[in-house]
Amino acid sequence: MTIKGTIENIEYRNTAGHEKKVVTLVPDHRQKAFVEFRGRRMEDLAPYKENDEIQVAVTLEGKISKNSGIQYNNLVVQEVVSM
Repeated sequence: MTIKGTIENIEYRNTAGHEKKVVTLVPDHRQKAFVEFRGRRMEDLAPYKENDEIQVAVTLEGKISKNSGIQYNNLVVQEVVSM
């Protein structure tokens, strides 16, 4: 699946040693997508900044928390391209 949009925000997160950057991507003015750059993909984000337009190829990763039972859907970036 691909998503095109404008970068609104880039946030670094480190949870229990799991590093990632979460990008708020605005495909249009009504919705937002939160996509995750993990591992070596974090380096792919280096040339981009807020207000840049990009297209990302993502995979959908669903999880259920072992502790709370809460269900999560994550959009994990596989590739990023300038627009």
